[in-house]
Amino acid sequence: MKGFSSIAVVGTTLVALGTVMACGNGALAASINNRPITTIPTGTSLQNTLDGITISDPGIDVVNDQSPFALFDNTSSGGAIGTLVAEIAGFAPGNQFGLYSSNNPNNKALIFDGPSTPFDRAFITFFENGDVQVNDNPIVKGVGDSFGFYLHTPENNTFYTEDSRNDGNPQALVYQGDNVTELKLDGLDSGTFVDTEFIFAFEDLPFSNSDKDYNDSIVHISGIKPAAVPEPMTILGSTLALGFGGLFKRQMSKRQKN
Repeated sequence: MKGFSSIAVVGTTLVALGTVMACGNGALAASINNRPITTIPTGTSLQNTLDGITISDPGIDVVNDQSPFALFDNTSSGGAIGTLVAEIAGFAPGNQFGLYSSNNPNNKALIFDGPSTPFDRAFITFFENGDVQVNDNPIVKGVGDSFGFYLHTPENNTFYTEDSRNDGNPQALVYQGDNVTELKLDGLDSGTFVDTEFIFAFEDLPFSNSDKDYNDSIVHISGIKPAAVPEPMTILGSTLALGFGGLFKRQMSKRQKN
């Protein structure tokens, strides 16, 4: 029976591992989304908008160049820079774009408010203690080293770069720089779209009721990188260790009682 109990614990542990890896709120699943989303119509204003800031091939394909990354980290000692590229939406005057802590989505730092207009810029400072400040706004404490981006609408909906926080729905598309394509944002000199630059394109209606054109809020952020994703084998080792540790404690407790 002891052998059977050991096998049962291992089996339960492996099931738990599968749950952690499959769960939308799990550490592994939350960092990565399932992409690409092919429901977005080609040739829509999102593609036109991205083509409008591209000055060299290969450019950005709205379907094939989608990135799966959902969480990010600061990579520049000088902080990050956000540029509002476009808002093609009826909610544009009231939409709010910002970043949130991956540990607490209620801990948010507003980057662009409704009155912002295309090609407005914001400077994002990341302090060594995990605090964040946008421009001269009040410091947001405890954001930490891992964050995502959100869009809050006048209908009081908040959508996140993590699909798992949108009931599994893809409310945001992410495009990472390819180190080749040249971009030119209005009023700025042209430059290479490097891999520490990302473009975020949000849908501002719930996915099931939306037109899925992802052009409601389009923002360029430079000076960030994808957040670290836990290695599957590291998770496996940790989970098995916890399982065997629990089994050992129970066996020792039984022996002491006997």
